[in-house]
Amino acid sequence: MMANKQVVTCQEMKEIERRAAEGGLSYYQMMENAGTAAASFITESQQVDGKKVLIFCGKGNNGGDGFVVARKLSLEGALVTVVLVDGEPKTEDAIKNWKICLDMKIPIIVDVADYKEEPDIIVDAIYGTGFRGELKDSVKRCTKYINESKAKVYALDIATGLNGDTGEADEDAVVAGYTIAFHSFKPVHLIEDAQKYCGENVSVDIGIKDE
Repeated sequence: MMANKQVVTCQEMKEIERRAAEGGLSYYQMMENAGTAAASFITESQQVDGKKVLIFCGKGNNGGDGFVVARKLSLEGALVTVVLVDGEPKTEDAIKNWKICLDMKIPIIVDVADYKEEPDIIVDAIYGTGFRGELKDSVKRCTKYINESKAKVYALDIATGLNGDTGEADEDAVVAGYTIAFHSFKPVHLIEDAQKYCGENVSVDIGIKDE
């Protein structure tokens, strides 16, 4: 389950994924592997059966990873609800996994204010390696909710609001208990000032062979 320990920049990770895709590992399979590995880490970290899980999904591939986590945790007995942070997903692979969640009748909402429970577990799948700059207000409403919650927070690849290369953080960046890095750690996972947002960093294998 543990991935390799090398550190790669966000752009280098994109290139690694591109070469893996050329070698026959589809982006869809990488998403499936990433979400499955993240869900496995969560279930190994704590009991999920009967727990209320809130998964915040962005409209890109980080959100797609979140949809896979939603599927997997639901099958483990978790009471999963998905929040579409920025509307419906826009990438082909994320759309496929969103539709599977719909077919599984996993509750999906567009406004976290409509969630009337107190979650036990939160998964941050809003932004990954592509984030730069500042969070927009609609996303900040969600990150503030996450940071005010008493739930255990797991960030997928990079906590939302962090720059994966520089460690620069939006003032409302997600403060995670765990960050589950896919394939390799990114520079942010080793930058001291970013650790209050990352929490405990772990890396998981997503099926890319070592080069």
